[in-house]
Amino acid sequence: MKWITRGMLLWCLVLTACAASKPNFGDEFERSVKAYNRLLRWREIESAGVTYIDPERQDQFQKQAESLKKRGITITDYRIISTRYLPEKQTGNALTEFDYYILPSSRIKTITYPQEWFYRENTKSWKLTSGLELFE
Repeated sequence: MKWITRGMLLWCLVLTACAASKPNFGDEFERSVKAYNRLLRWREIESAGVTYIDPERQDQFQKQAESLKKRGITITDYRIISTRYLPEKQTGNALTEFDYYILPSSRIKTITYPQEWFYRENTKSWKLTSGLELFE
């Protein structure tokens, strides 16, 4: 009887280890969406671009980021309205809203920023394919 109990315990440990080692793409997607938008909110646009933008779109993103800085845009808040993860395609969509102002005005404006994401197998990370929305 002891051997059966030990065998079952060992089997449970093996199953737990296997389950823990498999990446949960949905959770990783949610973390990436939150981290990217948080970086934008706290004016870490270059870090957001380097970390989360598809390498093929890096140049365009950096130009957009530079434009935001030159125009004095300050993001005051953001909200992730919805996220949708499509496991069969390893893609996801997020819809966010940003509150911002452009100096010298103190009027708060809001934009909706739809985001399209995909999972890159070679880097084992989520990347954004949509660029920065242009703040008016």
